[in-house]
Amino acid sequence: SKPETVTGDSGGFAALLQSSIEAVNRAQNTASEMAAALERGDKSASLPEVMIALQKASLSFQAMTEVRNRLVNAYQEVMNMPI
Repeated sequence: SKPETVTGDSGGFAALLQSSIEAVNRAQNTASEMAAALERGDKSASLPEVMIALQKASLSFQAMTEVRNRLVNAYQEVMNMPI
């Protein structure tokens, strides 16, 4: 029963990581679409809204990158531990 728990936890983590990547991707796509609409002169996209969307996308990407870096560092520390 213990391996099932570990597998379930890693599956949950993998699903969480995947959903985070998808959320960052959606934020970047939304920001790109809004910026393109503003460039076309579309009245539905205002400059402040576009700037906020771009900042949200940037911050979410930076946060995801930081989480990834910390996970890689933690993995490297575990792998370097003497047995």
